[in-house]
Amino acid sequence: MGAALIAVSGATFLRVPLYLFEYPWQIIAFTIQRSTARITLAASPVLHHELSYLPLPTLAAHIHDTAARDPALARRALAACAIAPGQRRAGRRALALLRADELATLAHTRRFQALRDLSGEWLPDPASADGTFAALQQIGRYLRAAELTLIARQRQELLTAAADRLRGLDNALLGSRDLEAPIYRAALPDWQRLVADWLAQTKTAAAQEVPNPFRPLVPLEPEFGREVFRGREPLVAEIESILGDPGQGAALALIGPRRCGKTSLLNMLPLKLPDALVVFFDTQNNPIDSTGSLVKALVGQAQEQARRERRLTLPDAPPGPPMEALAAWFERLERVTEVGRILLCIDEFERWEGLFPGDRRALLQLLGLLRATIQHRRRLRVLIAGAAYMDELDPMWADHLVNLRELAIGPLTRPVTLDLLMRPSDDFPPDAIPPAVAEAVWSRTLGQPYLTQLYGSLLVTHLNDGLIDTGRRQATVADCAALDPAVLDKANTYLTNLVQATPAAALAVLERLARGEAVDLTAQDRATRRYLRRRGLVSADGGLGVPVLGGFLRREA
Repeated sequence: MGAALIAVSGATFLRVPLYLFEYPWQIIAFTIQRSTARITLAASPVLHHELSYLPLPTLAAHIHDTAARDPALARRALAACAIAPGQRRAGRRALALLRADELATLAHTRRFQALRDLSGEWLPDPASADGTFAALQQIGRYLRAAELTLIARQRQELLTAAADRLRGLDNALLGSRDLEAPIYRAALPDWQRLVADWLAQTKTAAAQEVPNPFRPLVPLEPEFGREVFRGREPLVAEIESILGDPGQGAALALIGPRRCGKTSLLNMLPLKLPDALVVFFDTQNNPIDSTGSLVKALVGQAQEQARRERRLTLPDAPPGPPMEALAAWFERLERVTEVGRILLCIDEFERWEGLFPGDRRALLQLLGLLRATIQHRRRLRVLIAGAAYMDELDPMWADHLVNLRELAIGPLTRPVTLDLLMRPSDDFPPDAIPPAVAEAVWSRTLGQPYLTQLYGSLLVTHLNDGLIDTGRRQATVADCAALDPAVLDKANTYLTNLVQATPAAALAVLERLARGEAVDLTAQDRATRRYLRRRGLVSADGGLGVPVLGGFLRREA
């Protein structure tokens, strides 16, 4: 009697009598839709009650078939599946099929930016993307960059990286037991064929030209540009030493003029700190107008990078006032044990003064939180980077960041510059940029990283442009002179910003030096001397620290 009662109660709870009707009805509704032009998903039992504990047959295929003709109805059904316990698996399968279809469409239409941004009808929101879609996002980044570059060798590097990521993702899905894994894996061959064909074409083009490893337009990254990351080994070692010693309890400030390689160095830190999760937050590239938007952007950026780089899910910030929420989030990060350390790198930190106009209290709270983090956290460390030294900013910075260690980053040395130009990569022809040409570039840049990379890139492009007509594969000193106007044009934004940021007294010195006049720096006030020397704008012998700037000032005058 008790067993019978339990059986009856279980059948009632699972709605078995109703399921005996729903089961064939779901099959009939789907069969009608497949055999006619009518959409019958609205009649599916899943849309008419939530307490559905037993799976309905053909429901995933029904939703999948409906989506192309009535996406709104398909979304209603997916939402209903997420609520009904017995239909959640069908909903997951249907959504995976829709996403796989969309991935195939993006491949056929070569919409790489949509893959990079995960923008589409069914693709997940980037903020909630799992490891599979984080990997697909990275592949989209490589393919979009390959689409934009005009240099065959750089396109080859990007496509090779995309192919490697596709193979890695394929292997990960093959070993996964997730319901969606075989569905997503079936969508990869379209992308693999696209990349393989494009890569074969690119290799043919790259073999006909002098390789161009120089990267003046974007910061260097571990995957692209590691070979031309030169001369920063002592600085990286010092950063590693300080951050690796929990007893120091200090934060770091990496200080240097714009386009001197700060971001490139920060990008390379994951290679030097393999036990750390390095979170890079660029203040300039994140629109922020309040403490709330700052916390949201910082948390979101950290979570995205952790998913992409480490397949790691970082905790959310708790609700509440922004500063309290950020403090609590820092505490949660301190308890993350999947990595040895978390290093928070904040670029363009001095821009924080302008984030909250009229709200100095918010900035003071933020600096106070940073100070507490620096002093009391051991697993969560902070590194800030910018162009201004602490004693050039509002005194509140120095008051709050009392344990800050400032490290200066400046131009490359002459030996490093010459070696970079003559041997930027292992496959670079040894005579393409001979010593005399490298010396000519050095005399124009004095090791300024961006300008050095720019001259190198333009020299190789100049050779490749004339390769068919002349067959010449070696640059000359005359080529440097011919490219000077192009350098000024392409570096116009950098040089303009440099001039606009320079105080009037310091700019007057630079203008006199550009005209060839001798300037006695000792006759200048202390602030002017310090500004010019800290930013490498004057050389040790009192000349222009960036000779190209002289040509720019003369042209503008």
